[in-house]
Amino acid sequence: MDNGIVLRASGGEFLLWVPKENETQKAVARGRLKKEGVKIHPGDHVQFVIEDGQPVVEKVLDRKNLLFRPRVANVDLLIIVASLESPPPDYFYLDKVLALAEWFQLPVKICVNKIDLDGKEMKKIKEVYEPLGYQVFFTSALHGEGVEELKKTVSGKTVVLIGLTGVGKSTLLNNINPEWELATGEVSRKLGRGRHTTKQIQLFPWENGLITDTPGFSQLKINLVSRESLPFTFVEFIPLLENCRFTSCMHNKEPGCAVKKAVEDGAVYRERYENYLRLLKELE
Repeated sequence: MDNGIVLRASGGEFLLWVPKENETQKAVARGRLKKEGVKIHPGDHVQFVIEDGQPVVEKVLDRKNLLFRPRVANVDLLIIVASLESPPPDYFYLDKVLALAEWFQLPVKICVNKIDLDGKEMKKIKEVYEPLGYQVFFTSALHGEGVEELKKTVSGKTVVLIGLTGVGKSTLLNNINPEWELATGEVSRKLGRGRHTTKQIQLFPWENGLITDTPGFSQLKINLVSRESLPFTFVEFIPLLENCRFTSCMHNKEPGCAVKKAVEDGAVYRERYENYLRLLKELE
């Protein structure tokens, strides 16, 4: 059997990338896989055979992870794309995605796009997130700035770009390889957000790696994370947790809370803490 990686899943048909040949092939799945309840997603590593000139998927290999939304398997790196304007940075959304990345134990970086529009938020984003260990890099998809760094980041990995509609994910991918010709949408002046352009998840091979744009998710849910686990998804809370008076402290209304004290002392960024409380309320 040959090995391939699923780039796109549509109904019962799959687009495979065969690394050995560095080519793509359209495939179907063996009927028994459906009967066994086996789901095949982009990013899945599979084994297939050729029957009458048609690749047929025989087996889905074990996954190291599977994102819930978007459904992408075997992800090495999550890149959260934000923009400085049109739409402006949504820090609550950013903190929610970071919490989910920590929950999935996924390496994550922050890409701030559209730096040609307005730089007033650039300093804030670096000051808040880089001390927490999140690399922040800046791009202008319109002018190509920072794209070389993005290319290096993608090389050799399976990378998912995630961000609100209109931040420029598809345009960034077109900067990496114009031949992909991904649809892009202008930001609506009336609504202040972009039009949804990515309709289907598809991975694109790039220098021994894979990358995908994802639909903009304005209603990303935190409910995969348990209430008790939420504090551990905010990395700056972790060194403080053992100093709380109560072991069951949720860092909300409890007395003797080390996290709340750190917020008052300026050691924990207040807006991050307030976003934590909003996520806690969602879970409750």
